[in-house]
Amino acid sequence: MRDLILIPTVNTKTEPSEMFEWELRVQAFHNSVSIAKCNRVGQESEMNFSGESIVVNPNGKVIKKAGDQEEIIYGDIDLSDSKKIRESRPYTQLRRKELYQ
Repeated sequence: MRDLILIPTVNTKTEPSEMFEWELRVQAFHNSVSIAKCNRVGQESEMNFSGESIVVNPNGKVIKKAGDQEEIIYGDIDLSDSKKIRESRPYTQLRRKELYQ
């Protein structure tokens, strides 16, 4: 089982950035895993990249989120939180892993 998922992206300002944030928050919660998404910023040809890199904890809480300018963000996460959260949600043990390996 994974405790951290890293996602490099190239989302543009014409795309629904709020939707991407909620998608990450929900997936982090559903899978009891931290997620960090790194996105490009700036203009290239017709594309204007939105930035807004983000770090989300296993409960779906935003730990840190960047703006639309070039920057480095740091978000503290505790990788042991995933295990603790999975143990507190007994339904996660009912998964049939052999069906999706």
